[in-house]
Amino acid sequence: MIKEVHVELFRFDSKVDYLPYYKKYTLEYKDKDTILSLLNKINSIEKFAYEPSVDFNLKINNLYLNSNEFIANIVDKTSNEFIIEPISKFRAINDLIIDKKDFLQKIAAFESYLTSMDMDKYAKNYELDYYASNTYNIKRDYIGDHSLLIASDIIEQNPELTDEILEMISKKDDGIWYHTSLENRVFNYDVTKEHKIKALFAKLKKVQFSGIDNSSVDSIDNVDISQYFEGFNVASYDGLDKSSCASVIKDSKANYIDISLKSEDLAPHSTLVSDDFSLKIAGEILLQAKDNNADFIVVRGKKDILLFDGEQRKIEKTTGREINLPVVSQEQFKRLLEGDKDTAAMGLDSHKVKVSFL
Repeated sequence: MIKEVHVELFRFDSKVDYLPYYKKYTLEYKDKDTILSLLNKINSIEKFAYEPSVDFNLKINNLYLNSNEFIANIVDKTSNEFIIEPISKFRAINDLIIDKKDFLQKIAAFESYLTSMDMDKYAKNYELDYYASNTYNIKRDYIGDHSLLIASDIIEQNPELTDEILEMISKKDDGIWYHTSLENRVFNYDVTKEHKIKALFAKLKKVQFSGIDNSSVDSIDNVDISQYFEGFNVASYDGLDKSSCASVIKDSKANYIDISLKSEDLAPHSTLVSDDFSLKIAGEILLQAKDNNADFIVVRGKKDILLFDGEQRKIEKTTGREINLPVVSQEQFKRLLEGDKDTAAMGLDSHKVKVSFL
């Protein structure tokens, strides 16, 4: 069956362009057509820079993926409106081609532990793990998830090097502390990679005694709506666990603001070495909601309230922008929908940012 996909393709030549721009195309595809075949088809219409191989990595609709993926799978996951971009716009030199020097230099930090064949293998297989990280967007000097995966392999093969490798990857300024999960960013992400990184965290004494626990979130079930939010724009932060209340927001007759950062990792371990890294991530989320005209944002539970509401003034200083966006938890939103008017009982009276619609 032949279907259509509408494409906006990132174009940029660092030698002549000051800013990138996007070219639009409408193309037909079949169920078994790959992203590479789509790129080839666009290139036959109008030449642009990319690597015409099945190992080429790129970004489509904020998902990082390989060009051998089926178009139909990406349409099912997102939509048939494709925004195609390089895996790092910051490193773009010509359309979808990027300068990978920073990625390769960080692999080279392990060269005394690896063969040249190992280094080539990691350069080929772990490129997405480096550039897809949200941490990379915020902290360019981060050692990268690929470094953590290399470290995990070295320790597994040479346990006697454990302390030495852990010291390499746990520096305060650029180490493992700033890791953010790729589970919601890479298409068909191999979650065993995240398990390897969690195992590295478990070996670090600072983590063992930190008491960090992010297991507690609220959830919305069986809401009997009596108070509707028609005319309101409402966003949500769902977190890695995708504790989404989007359907309930829509049932409340509010306009649901679907922000692309709703499933980002807040890097809880970064608080052991940095006062503001998690604030920067939270700031991106709040600003995306605000810039999309959200009247308020629904977060998962009390810990999210403490960050997004309790630290919002600090977040404003970190981002350099005024935010002033009310924040409610899923449990508080449920009670509001069910007609509860007792703001003190719900804890809304103690919020730092006034919930102005009450």
